[in-house]
Amino acid sequence: MEFRDEHIENLLFGYFAGELSEAQEKELSEWLEADESNKKVMADMADWWATAHVPLFKSDMKADFDKYFGEIIHPRETLNPHRRTFTLSWKNIAASVAVLMLVSSLSFYGGTLRGKSSGEISQPYELFSEVITPLGATSKVVLPDGSVVWVNAGSTLKYNYDYNQSVRQVSLLGEAYFEVMHDPLKPFIVKSEELDIQVMGTTFNVKAYQDDQEVDVSLVTGSVNVHVKGVETGEVLLSPDRMLSFNRQTNDVEVIKIIGKDAMAWTDGRVKFTEQPFPRIAKDLERKFNVKIQIESERLKKETFSGSFTSSHTLEQILREVDVERKYTWTQNRNEIVIRDRRR
Repeated sequence: MEFRDEHIENLLFGYFAGELSEAQEKELSEWLEADESNKKVMADMADWWATAHVPLFKSDMKADFDKYFGEIIHPRETLNPHRRTFTLSWKNIAASVAVLMLVSSLSFYGGTLRGKSSGEISQPYELFSEVITPLGATSKVVLPDGSVVWVNAGSTLKYNYDYNQSVRQVSLLGEAYFEVMHDPLKPFIVKSEELDIQVMGTTFNVKAYQDDQEVDVSLVTGSVNVHVKGVETGEVLLSPDRMLSFNRQTNDVEVIKIIGKDAMAWTDGRVKFTEQPFPRIAKDLERKFNVKIQIESERLKKETFSGSFTSSHTLEQILREVDVERKYTWTQNRNEIVIRDRRR
């Protein structure tokens, strides 16, 4: 359908500029679902935005929006909707763009230029798509090949514009749960700072936060081949209900028997831990609830806990369950929590 509504035009601009309220995001989402052609309009606009609004070309955003997107919103005869009115000094660069629905809201991530430059652009730039999930949130992403990734709080998922051409490769900083579409001709590779994980089609969880001592790969179904960089163990083939844990400080690699589905509990908003030291539990709680937890009890730092909580549990309820023996006390100032030994 041909769209000429100025109100929706303003919603689209606000969306790309990151200025929409929750109510406006819902309204735009309903408009997208109303007609498949609306999604095409959105995708075409995303292509313009990703190329026209990197710093190299950025000027007045609203003026650019009217200039570059006007032909998409208001088609004219004989005009090419992908015509650029600026000239690039290098060739064969295309913006890799995706528009996707998050669990409860819209999220956009677009082609981003990266490369070396000294005044003039003389080298090809790398274009990639990036999903950044803030603390206190989770995102659901559908990759171009149909694979689904849940990206946990405080995490970043990135892949190049040529994803799915010969290989399917993503980079992860943080935690993500993967449901990979089977394709024997195109291996799926997850790269983190310490690990390379290769699969064909399977479900697994990777936890690789920079501030954690351990990096974990937990397998739910299928099989994964984990390569630990710079460690003699080399490659490890995991089977279901097994977790590979790599200790950054000691370089030790351990394979542990687990309940694979427990590793993906966070994708439903649940918190689940089994015989975990409290400092590690605290980090998960910090990311989920967007708080900072300071542990001033040496005893608590050495204790381990098991527990399972639903998405409806508050942080205070979780802490009270952990402290069922009432050995500790905590105070909260805004988003900072300090836990101490309880005085007897």
